[in-house]
Amino acid sequence: MEDNFEEKKDWIENEVVENAATVVDEKGFVVNEALRDESSVGAGSSPRGNNSSAAHWIVECILLAAVIALFVLHFMGGDKKSPVAQKPAEVGNGEVVYINIDSINANYELVSILTDSIDVEKQKQAVVFQNRQKSLEQKAANFEKNYSSGSLNPQQAQYAQQSLQEESTRLQNDYAQAVESLELRYAAALEQIADSLMAAAKRVNASYNASYIFTYQSGGQLLYADPAHDITDEVLHELNKSFKKKNK
Repeated sequence: MEDNFEEKKDWIENEVVENAATVVDEKGFVVNEALRDESSVGAGSSPRGNNSSAAHWIVECILLAAVIALFVLHFMGGDKKSPVAQKPAEVGNGEVVYINIDSINANYELVSILTDSIDVEKQKQAVVFQNRQKSLEQKAANFEKNYSSGSLNPQQAQYAQQSLQEESTRLQNDYAQAVESLELRYAAALEQIADSLMAAAKRVNASYNASYIFTYQSGGQLLYADPAHDITDEVLHELNKSFKKKNK
């Protein structure tokens, strides 16, 4: 047993001596101490071991350089997208042109169609509410007459008065809803007309390249407009041409 212990002790000491020859150089790589000291290499040393270690060190350096390059590219902006070249805005020639809104309202087919339909609905609703108002007034007059003559008992009078009040409330609510509906239709019509006018003006201005397009209307702030800068007829022609094309 003592012999086995001595053998194990000798084996451990040999391992420690062999491992002591393994060191880490200044770059952090594990190398053999004998390879770091060229003066310690004897005539019987194997040149294959030197070449292998040198090649290993070169590969490690190359890999380290590659990792550093990837790190720099990633964290120093290498993954940023290239800026997209933006199309420069078109610059006008400084000219000012204008559109006569009175003429557009009078001659643009879409304006007449939209406004005419709204006017028809407005007149229709006016007749309906006038008739309902007259009917309510007649019922109220009959109630006053019957109440004054004493032909209604208290219960009948209370019921008739409550019925008139409820009908009056319904009439007011329905009238408010009808007015709101007409206002929404009118606002939508104005927006549709304005959008088409703007689109037509841009198409016409392609041949003028004007910097400003104003609208002129009677009674507005513009007191005088030079007819030479009036593009109303061209815009009106473009509006009606586009409208007819869409409604074929």
